[in-house]
Amino acid sequence: MIPEYLKNVSEFHQVEFKSSPVEKLKAERAIIHYISTPDPDRVRDVMNPKGMDDSDFDKTRSVWYNHNYKTDPKALPIAKSLWRKKKDEGVLTKTEFATYDFADDVYLLHEEGFINTWSVGFRPVLDKSGRIKEGSIRFDEKKGITYWDEWYLLEYSSAPLPANINALDVVKAIQSMPLKSEITKQMIEETSFKLEVENALESFKSQLDKIQELENLIKQYSTDEIISDLEKAEKRILELEQEINSLKKQITQPLEALDGKKVLAELRKTIIGDAVAKKTKPFVLR
Repeated sequence: MIPEYLKNVSEFHQVEFKSSPVEKLKAERAIIHYISTPDPDRVRDVMNPKGMDDSDFDKTRSVWYNHNYKTDPKALPIAKSLWRKKKDEGVLTKTEFATYDFADDVYLLHEEGFINTWSVGFRPVLDKSGRIKEGSIRFDEKKGITYWDEWYLLEYSSAPLPANINALDVVKAIQSMPLKSEITKQMIEETSFKLEVENALESFKSQLDKIQELENLIKQYSTDEIISDLEKAEKRILELEQEINSLKKQITQPLEALDGKKVLAELRKTIIGDAVAKKTKPFVLR
């Protein structure tokens, strides 16, 4: 199912675009949407829609999820592209979804608006010597933008689910949907877990700051020449250490409720350990 030209392609690039569907065609299990726009994406690439060459792509017209054919040799397309039109405002396309469980779920999430981004896989245009065609790419050093005036469309993919989930209430809304694929359910479960941990760590920030403050006090009591009564200083240090241990227990205990997430048990242990060591940074979902 994976086209040979995708298996052997070199100089692969991808650009992600946020694009609300222009039209939803429920009877056809299809949506009409843009797969690129002439605006800078998150890595400062600008695709000229009029410079697209989709002659290779048109032979298969396969649409994927998160370019998964690159990591899974058994990957199946989730949809097919019925047509593409090069317009000033971007490349407009009509995408018809397949009818197996995972494709059904991705279609439902697009149709309901929970996923609204697409990622384009493309390569540069080459000349007869195999080098990038002169004038097909421009780089604006002042703006830090790369302009792709000519490019080959290799494929386009529905963007990863976690890229557009940033609140637990959104996750809960998705979990209540009639999803079919275990793959989708696991993706949502992992995203939910990550968000719960991120929120928990955020709520513990003040406690972590308090631990740092107490540890600084311990250092002060250990080195302050003003304190002449060593026994009194040692007693205060012991009290501070007990307070720190109490705070650490408060940090650890709320995370125990997440123990049911067996798939991410090891991740949970790492997060708790790093949180206590004050090394953990909040998750960035990509």
